Amino acid sequence: MIENDGVEAPAAGDEREARRRRSERLTRIMWAYICAAITLLSFAVGLGPSFIPLGFGILGCVLAGQLLRENERRHSVIAGALALGGIMIWLTYNWPTIQRHIAG
Repeated sequence: MIENDGVEAPAAGDEREARRRRSERLTRIMWAYICAAITLLSFAVGLGPSFIPLGFGILGCVLAGQLLRENERRHSVIAGALALGGIMIWLTYNWPTIQRHIAG
């Protein structure tokens, strides 16, 4: 709404709440994709043997699950698939070490 002097009036409480919810939703989507990207890119820069890809992959899956609960199906599926792919690559990359520790 524009006031008489051409300056916008402050947003009503409902509009502020709606903008805040939208901002939080977009932030969750952004962080889910960032975690998935870090998971996948960490192999390209040589961090495969570390737990960094696994940690970001798990965090990405948690964020994708939160998006799924908020009915953000498309973003949760894409971000979740990327994060799970990163976890699977980490398991494949580190399987000999894991097997050696399990088998003794």
